[in-house]
Amino acid sequence: MLTPAAQRRSGRPDQRGGGRVFARLWAATASANLGDGLVMALIPLLAVQVTASPGLVAGAKLAHTLPWAVAPLLVGLLVDSMDRRHLIVFFDLFRAAALSALLAVLLLGADASFALCLLYPVAFCLAIGEAVTDIATTALVPSVVPRHRLEWANSWIRGTESVVNEFVGLPLGGLLIAIGPAWAVGGAGGLYLVAAGAMVVLHGTSRRVVRDNTRHGGNGRDRHRLTGGVRLLWRNRPLRTLTLMGTVMAACWSAWLAVLVVYTVQGPVGLSPAGYGLLLTALGAGAVAGAALAPRLARTLGVRRVLAADVVAGVVMLGTPAVSAGAAAIACATFLGGVGSGLWNVVVISLRQRLVPYEQLGRISGAVRCLGWGGMPLGAALAAGLTQLVGPRPVFATAALLTALTLLPLFRILPRGSARVTGEHEGCP
Repeated sequence: MLTPAAQRRSGRPDQRGGGRVFARLWAATASANLGDGLVMALIPLLAVQVTASPGLVAGAKLAHTLPWAVAPLLVGLLVDSMDRRHLIVFFDLFRAAALSALLAVLLLGADASFALCLLYPVAFCLAIGEAVTDIATTALVPSVVPRHRLEWANSWIRGTESVVNEFVGLPLGGLLIAIGPAWAVGGAGGLYLVAAGAMVVLHGTSRRVVRDNTRHGGNGRDRHRLTGGVRLLWRNRPLRTLTLMGTVMAACWSAWLAVLVVYTVQGPVGLSPAGYGLLLTALGAGAVAGAALAPRLARTLGVRRVLAADVVAGVVMLGTPAVSAGAAAIACATFLGGVGSGLWNVVVISLRQRLVPYEQLGRISGAVRCLGWGGMPLGAALAAGLTQLVGPRPVFATAALLTALTLLPLFRILPRGSARVTGEHEGCP
């Protein structure tokens, strides 16, 4: 049995007090993700209040997604090279500071054009902070709980993320915006401060995370380490294909979100800001349901069918606003899309965690986020331009069509191997 000092060096968790340590990590994650939910509602709704241009509104979504295309590789290397708790604390405080600047502008009554100009860099900074804390938290979990409890821990974290980010944070953000934008901005900043405080407490009781002991050998070596996650991911055909599928679907989801507020608040649906927030709670409710059903469905139906169900659910969600302006129909389709998202996250993330070496989790997660989520700013940018030219409905229809096409590579990589991949999930709760 390893001594406590050896456990700290190896990254294996000391099981004494592990439940208390994980509870603190969970509390920090819950608070930060609730702040993310407020921000998810805040960015488009604040943009709608300060400009009537659909392109500028979609541009705010672009600013909030662009870091996922340019930062994850560096973030992954950072996460594998530094104390992950320190990174989370720093970037929670960084996000709180960015929102404080926006809050000051709102309280001082700056004109709409100045507020819009500030909104873009603030949205960019918030996305940088979210990228670092999400990747660092995923990589930190194995040093906090024993390996046989990883599925349990990830289930709690992912489920809580869906609940507070979408099911609670989105409607709460809509309600706070309806009361006054400053309430939403200040509330999100306060939640990031609470998250940082919870991680500071964690710092005093948790074990040190695994550090990458590879020494820097000049710029060539640094570049080798920076791109190592991409190379490892690219050599694994199932993970590579699933990541590329995720890129297309993320771009389509981002396009959908970028113009949904225009279509539902300013357009024919006619929702209030609070109604828009409530509409998007269907995403969170569906994601929680999908995450709860995923392990059993993967065992009984097979992974290929479960992932295909996610694609079909996404097509329904993205395509419904193209043919209907009914709030009820859009809400039902959004719930179905959330179910598919929950299924995908549990099955694909569990598979990746079992196939990726622990000491490279940060870089692999960064590579997945870079390639998989890198489509988000592209989708938002294309949606902004297309909406200006032809309106939002063609954006929804195009996103649904592109998502449907991802079924083709899915059936190619998992034609008969569903049972083998499903077996990787037998330990899921």
